[in-house]
Order: sequence, then structure tokens, then C-alpha cells
Amino acid sequence: MAKSKRKKTTAEHRASKTVKSLESQIDKAYSTATKARAESNTYARMAKDAKTAAAKKRYQTRSDNWHKVYQAKMKRRAALTKELKAANAKKQLVTKTKETDQAAMASAIQEHAKQFTNEGNMAIYPTENGGTSDMVFFAPVNSESESNSSNITSWAVDKGAPRSSYARFTSKTISINGLISDSDTGDAHSKWVKLRSWHSNHTELTFKGDIYYKHLIMSELSRQFTGFKNTMQVSITFTFVRAAEITISKKRSSKSSKTLAGTRHKLYTAITIKRGDTLWGLSNKYGKSVKWLAQVNHIKNPNLIYAGRKIRVR
Repeated sequence: MAKSKRKKTTAEHRASKTVKSLESQIDKAYSTATKARAESNTYARMAKDAKTAAAKKRYQTRSDNWHKVYQAKMKRRAALTKELKAANAKKQLVTKTKETDQAAMASAIQEHAKQFTNEGNMAIYPTENGGTSDMVFFAPVNSESESNSSNITSWAVDKGAPRSSYARFTSKTISINGLISDSDTGDAHSKWVKLRSWHSNHTELTFKGDIYYKHLIMSELSRQFTGFKNTMQVSITFTFVRAAEITISKKRSSKSSKTLAGTRHKLYTAITIKRGDTLWGLSNKYGKSVKWLAQVNHIKNPNLIYAGRKIRVR
């Protein structure tokens, strides 16, 4: 099935429309300026060939007027060109980066595997704006590994409370070891330079081996020379970057539609904490989660609340 084309955002549509409009105005201004210059030259020749002083003056006046039009339109064209440069910069800023065609990359890796080269079949390439020429192939050494980490509270939690309210995922790392060596299209050193550039520029990468992940950034990169000509061992640690799209709405409302984020509105219920109250107990009583109560009331430790403090429960 063909990959569906991504729809443009409103900002992209507006930016493209502005660029197109400015380009059209620039073309129109230049066309008018060209016509005005031709008219000015024509009347200038007629003034030169005029047989009477009155005719010469009349033609010269028309030539001067058309020359003024020419100058005005060229000045307008210069101003529009400056606007166009700024509009193109804005368009580039709001336009989403094109994601690399993963299917094409996978096909390139399969074709490479059929060639039985000494490069290996592990591959790294940019997740965005990448092409088959950007791939770096590895021959695996030892094994690939994946590690996942979470922070879990060491405090005692309310009996029956969801344990997910007291844990948070922190990181995912991928570690690999591989050999990079000569191929028909390049050498090991040029591949190392490309890897080092990706590491220095924090380029978002895709790794394809036994493990397959997009949205990776190199957190560690090192190399060792093996003693073989144009072959080196490279060790890489990737950190997985969770992708999210943040949108901002300009619409305002007196009531919040996202109460989990803790946005207050005029109609809410607040109570005074009594001795023996817990967030878990208040959660059951008022139908809000422990996580919601903690976020809305800015409670850092859900297991520690103080009697006498007012908190919002709805």
C-alpha cells in the first residue's frame, strides 16, 4: 500500500500562500517596470526626432513620466524581494521536517545483504531527511543490547493506590559494538567522520539490526583500532527520544477542558485537609485520581499531606 502523503499544517498553508503571493507580485512589478522602461525609451527617441520644440517637450514629458513609473516599480520589486526572503525563512521554519522513507531504507539494507560485502548488515542513518547514501553499515561484534529505566518512589504508598501513580519512565538506551571497514564507495575513516558529525550535531538517527528503533540520539561514541588495515571497532550508545507534538490553541475559555493539567476555572470545590486524610482516600471520595490531585495542588510527595491545608478536589 502506498504511503499516504502528510497533510500540511495551517501554518504551512499560510506560509506557502504568502510566498506564492509575493512571487506573483514580484513578477507583476518586474513586468510593469519592463514595459515602463520600453515606453520611456520610445518617447525619448520620439523627442529626439521631434521637429518642433512643443512636440519635443511633449514627448520628453511622457518619457520622464514612464521613467518614474519604471523606478517606482523597480523599487517596489526590491522591497517585495526582501519580504520574500523573510517569508521563505518563515516557511522553512514552520514546515515539518520530512521523515526518511523507512521502506526505501529497509529495501536498501536487504539489497546490501545480498552483496555479501565485508561491511556487515547493521545500519545507521538519519531518521529525518536521510537517503540511502547517508547509511553507515556495520559488521556486528558481540551483541546488541537494550536497557529501560524507571524511577519508582521508595516511600510507602497508600494501600490500594495505583502503583503507576508512583513510578515514572526515565530512559531507554541501545548499545551496539560493530566493525566499520572499507567498501567500494568509501573507507572506514569517512564513515567514522560521518558518525562523529552525527554525534556532535545530535542528529536524530534510526538503527536497524536485530534491534530496530527510530528517534535515537548518540549519547556515547568511541572507537578502537583492530590492527587490520582500514578497519576499526566502534562502540555506540543511543538514547531513545520520545517524540511528541505540542500544539497551542489561541482560543480561550473560562472553563478548562483539560483538568488533568491543573488548569483552574471558576467552578471548583476545595476542602480543608483533616487529620488522617490521604490522597488515596480523597481520590475515592471525590472521584479524582491521586495523580490528578497531586498535580492540581502542586503536591510533590503524594504520600505526605498536612492537616489544615486547603486543596482542590474537583
